[in-house]
Amino acid sequence: MTVASPNFSDGCMIALYPPPALAQQLAVEGGLPAEELHVTVAYLGDADHVDGDVLRDAVAELAARRPFTAQLAGLARFTGGDKDVLVALVDSPDLEDLRRDTLDALHERGIEIPRGHGFTAHCSLIYLNLDEPAPLDRLDAQPIEFTALSAVHGLDRIDSPLAHPMDAVAREAFAAGWALSGGPMTRRVQVACETAVHLATEATDDPDILKATIDLGKLEGMWALLFQRRQEQQDRHTASVNALWRDLVARDGIAAMVDRLRWQLGVHEADGPDRSGIRAAALAAAKAMLAVLADLAGFTTVRIALRNAIAAGRAEGMVNAVAIAAERANRIGLDWNIAFTDAYAAMERLDELWGDAGGWLGRMVDGVADDLGRTLASGMEDGLSRDELIDAAADILTGDSDAVAFTVDWAMTTAADEGALALYQSEGVQLIDIITAGDGRVCGSCIDAETGSPWRVGDQPRMPLHPNCRCCYAADVSLAHFASWFT
Repeated sequence: MTVASPNFSDGCMIALYPPPALAQQLAVEGGLPAEELHVTVAYLGDADHVDGDVLRDAVAELAARRPFTAQLAGLARFTGGDKDVLVALVDSPDLEDLRRDTLDALHERGIEIPRGHGFTAHCSLIYLNLDEPAPLDRLDAQPIEFTALSAVHGLDRIDSPLAHPMDAVAREAFAAGWALSGGPMTRRVQVACETAVHLATEATDDPDILKATIDLGKLEGMWALLFQRRQEQQDRHTASVNALWRDLVARDGIAAMVDRLRWQLGVHEADGPDRSGIRAAALAAAKAMLAVLADLAGFTTVRIALRNAIAAGRAEGMVNAVAIAAERANRIGLDWNIAFTDAYAAMERLDELWGDAGGWLGRMVDGVADDLGRTLASGMEDGLSRDELIDAAADILTGDSDAVAFTVDWAMTTAADEGALALYQSEGVQLIDIITAGDGRVCGSCIDAETGSPWRVGDQPRMPLHPNCRCCYAADVSLAHFASWFT
């Protein structure tokens, strides 16, 4: 049967305790209670032989480091004593570093640890009789996070949170920079803060590290504002194009299309469809109906709305380019609204926007036709009635179309990148960076483009690299040419 664990209440040690939830998960029936599970960094023997204040002082010094995550690396059974011990093995280079620093700190204070055993990082789970089977035969690998270092002296335990001395200072510096930017708090900003703090703690001897951290905060805050503004523009123009598109389509036109398709496939009320060629026929019917829309007066209004969306995208890209340059030059006071109004006004003279709008409108029609064709084909194959087919087609044509939203988003993102690139070229920029958005849409191609920066203008990848891409061009420009944009 399982035997009681030894009584170490009169000993002392420096140890790491797992999070309570993980400790509960690791605890086994008849073994050590969850609250007593720990990883011993250094066992010092009898508490009467070690000054508790000196021990706690050493732990406070050792805790001046970042929290770290180790790995539970399976089970082991320690033998050779009066009892066997089933342990969870713990693996981490940070734990090795902590062990080394702990021995140094203790030695400096005249504390020597017993040398009866080497160091194998582990968490004891249960003590067993020599011939007793283990209650576990496998432990899955999983991370174990340590956020505090504990000084245990007899029954007294003091936890010192792990925190690098630079950590709080760097966080304040980043937050100060972010606040100066006026940008919103986003997940990207939070991730960037953690990265900036990590870099600061790695370069504590650099006298300029806090200034650089402030600058990173300003830049990330500006990026958050940049992407927020861009999303607001895209949402507004998507809603406008969608509303105009819905007004184009009449229900009687949808009914006529469905009737032609059903007649073409030989569908009768009591009979199923002739399934041969359903998908091809449905796509052809969808394209034929949408082709009719091109002759309607409302079609021109959709093209105008797309042209306005593209113009807004280009203007936003120009303003973004100047905003990025201003952040790089530590210039504050950009009035986004004045800048955007000025940049948008310049778009009125660009006749090429009409050609762009026509091209994107063609893509949008093709996208809607594909969605409509698939819906009609699926409905025919599922045996939907005439009225059910009309309702399904109406949902595609008169609802908020995914194809319309996709096209407007892609068109405006492309226009924003083209607007930024055009501004850089007009300013004689020779080298240009690509900066990823730092969100879930960053792909390998985006990362490669960012890693390859700086690019010679003309040789850089054409942005966006894919639909929904939020990566941007960035370069330095003379802000004197845009003085009217600053307050």
